Amino acid sequence: MATRTWEQMTPKLSSTTLTTLQEFGFDQTTPVQDKSIPLFLQHKDVVVEAVTGSGKTLAFLIPVLEILLRRETWLTSHQVGAIIVSPTRELAKQIHAVLVPFIQTLQATEGGKRVPTSVLLVGGSSVEDDVAKLKTSGAHILVATPGRLEDIMQKNILLFKELSILVLDEADRLLDMGFEQAITYIISRLPKQRRTALFSATMTDAVNELVKAGLRNPVSVVIKQPKMDLDQRTPESLNIYHMITTYEEKLPILLNLMASNPNKKFIIYFATTACVDYFYKVITSLTELASTWSIVSLHGKMDPKRREAVFAKFNTITTQSMLLCTDVAARGLDIPDIDWVVQFDPPQDPKAFAHRCGRTARQGKEGAALAFLTKEEDAYLDFLRIRKIPTSEFDSSVLPRTYTTASVATLLRKLNTHDRDIYDKSITAFVSWIRAYKEHHANAIFQFRKVDIADLATAFGLLRLPKMPELAQKDTSNFKPAQIDLDSINYKDKLREKARLAKLAAKRASAAAATPPVQFDVRNSKPWSQQTARKEMRVERREKRVKKREAIARATSTPVIESGIATTQHTSQQSSGPKGKKRAVVDEGEWLELQNEVRLMKKIKKGLIKEDSDMD
Repeated sequence: MATRTWEQMTPKLSSTTLTTLQEFGFDQTTPVQDKSIPLFLQHKDVVVEAVTGSGKTLAFLIPVLEILLRRETWLTSHQVGAIIVSPTRELAKQIHAVLVPFIQTLQATEGGKRVPTSVLLVGGSSVEDDVAKLKTSGAHILVATPGRLEDIMQKNILLFKELSILVLDEADRLLDMGFEQAITYIISRLPKQRRTALFSATMTDAVNELVKAGLRNPVSVVIKQPKMDLDQRTPESLNIYHMITTYEEKLPILLNLMASNPNKKFIIYFATTACVDYFYKVITSLTELASTWSIVSLHGKMDPKRREAVFAKFNTITTQSMLLCTDVAARGLDIPDIDWVVQFDPPQDPKAFAHRCGRTARQGKEGAALAFLTKEEDAYLDFLRIRKIPTSEFDSSVLPRTYTTASVATLLRKLNTHDRDIYDKSITAFVSWIRAYKEHHANAIFQFRKVDIADLATAFGLLRLPKMPELAQKDTSNFKPAQIDLDSINYKDKLREKARLAKLAAKRASAAAATPPVQFDVRNSKPWSQQTARKEMRVERREKRVKKREAIARATSTPVIESGIATTQHTSQQSSGPKGKKRAVVDEGEWLELQNEVRLMKKIKKGLIKEDSDMD
């Protein structure tokens, strides 16, 4: 699509705007700027769908300034003329940083007359500080995140009746992040006679509903990069690769990719913040990399001030640097000169795939992106093709073999056994990865039941598998646990190690106190010879009882008695019983005693005698 110089744009831009653009080296408009700015300046609502990195920020900042400067009646200090809503504080800060030079140029040329003021309203700072600043100075342009803007609006310290422009940047992400209620409230507080611009990388059903609710007869602008056809929705200068690999091979391939691309700038995306923390610790432990590369990490759970410092540091580094992050940095952030984007883990939300890739190849520059997938996840490639994101297979044979799978696996276990902090992080990262994977939006492709747990655990350098319900039905037989006492792994930090040892000692003492004392068995205290004699006596008594019962049974059924004396037939030999069993031999004395008992029992049954009197 042909573009033009800023001077050729109709309606004409103000001289101060043109001066600022020239100072920053913006000579030509981009397609999104060329199409959307004139419509905005003609007081039309616009819905802009454009690929990432297309120059959207200037496409709405320039109309905001131009429309405010052309107002017939100037605003008072507390009257708001424009609001720009962004999903994240990092993106809002970038937008405000681009806006400030335009305002400074106006202040220098206009002498302070009819110069709009601006304020940045984002989380991470005190609401009370923002309120105090606004009460004192007010602001004409608000660049804000939805939550903080909603808080400020509820304080009723600013006036919105004169508002001319509302810009919703990254609208699809605003809705994905759950800001729909806040956006609805913000729109309800603004005058209906305003211009609204909505910028989005994708037009989802939710975005279309927002368009219906918040815009009036909008003009749709769809921008495609030069040479882009209907089969592709990513920039032509962006090369997207995929690689089918195992979990264990991912880290060695990444390290070899770094080794083969010195003086390049990388962004590596992981599934969770715990994974970022763990692999940051691992990679920075490699002396040869840590000494030559600038490696930083960024995720949403960081302290806001630390996030800002990390982001600023990475922006200033030009080459041989790496940012490990989650999707907090996947959208909208303008990080200059990114050469490689590596998706170590596929995004939980498939829509984030293109936005991750879009951190490179911005403003027409060349860039490459690589996504790791396992063989069980290869259906994701068809899914991407349906979404018009074609990929090519990456040839890993061109990479050096500096880091092998075996050497990295050994290294990971060595790190885990020498520093308990790394060991703890490996467990936390492994657990968080599994739980994130189970919640994948494309769970028809990313199926947890197909995950090779042994391979995954090895990729995290685990010494033992953690106890978690998700592993109860999984085959873990191929995983080889390390033969090591886990309590022997120390923290390198002396204070943490001291606290751990104290806690471990207390735990052991508590366990010992809870164990019941061993009871002394008096029976076992006698000599072994006496114990044996007692056992023999018990056996003898048991045999006598058996003989007695058998004799009674025979006597009651077929007694053979001659003058009260048993014949020698019953006493001199054993006789065969039922089923071939032998009857026990009974001597004559026992036999007479048994006969007497039998006779007594018969008399008792006939009632001839009482049981108590005769049995005594």
